[in-house]
Amino acid sequence: MNKYLVSSIIIFGIFSILTLVIHNNVVEFYDNLSEDSIFYEFDTGVLQTRSYFFSPVVTEFMNILSDFGREYFWIVVLILLFVFGGIDGRIVAIIILISFILVIPITTLVKDLVDRDRPLIYYQPSVNKLPLDESYPSGHASMVSVGALPVLLLLRKCPTQRLISSLLVIEAGLVCLSRLYLGVHYPTDIIGGILLGSGTSLLVTSAHRMIDRFVKLKI
Repeated sequence: MNKYLVSSIIIFGIFSILTLVIHNNVVEFYDNLSEDSIFYEFDTGVLQTRSYFFSPVVTEFMNILSDFGREYFWIVVLILLFVFGGIDGRIVAIIILISFILVIPITTLVKDLVDRDRPLIYYQPSVNKLPLDESYPSGHASMVSVGALPVLLLLRKCPTQRLISSLLVIEAGLVCLSRLYLGVHYPTDIIGGILLGSGTSLLVTSAHRMIDRFVKLKI
């Protein structure tokens, strides 16, 4: 069986378990106002450490990453890969595009089903405006993971490709970090988004040989 497909199934399984736990914890919190739920100490502990890193320069950098590092940045990446990336770049661009089309509605659906509030207690108005939608999973994390993983897996043939893929993975990681720094997500929201995005991109990547044939024949 295709290794990417197997990896996708495993990651979706882990994501499903995490989602069920998060959903049950949300219900438990509203029913019992319990702070003993799984992940509570992890989520709150990580968010509490943010204050050690606050500075005007870092805050401005994180806001830029959060505002422009998702769809705006990756749309430009898609165009550059398709126009200048040769066959490999076009294959990766198509994989990312299909993955984007899949992951956006899935993320929205899971957000509605889980209905987890944003971490209001750790939100600071001076740092960033609070999004109005639900918290889990992180849409930023799911989208940048969808972009970064195919690049990391398939653009590896030469030093230039490896450098580009490494820089794009770093950008994706910084975007995820920015959402924690700004206090608009719990760490488990980010983990859930990464799992969802990675599972989706691996599922699409599992068909990369078919996409490869299409690109070589049609483009």
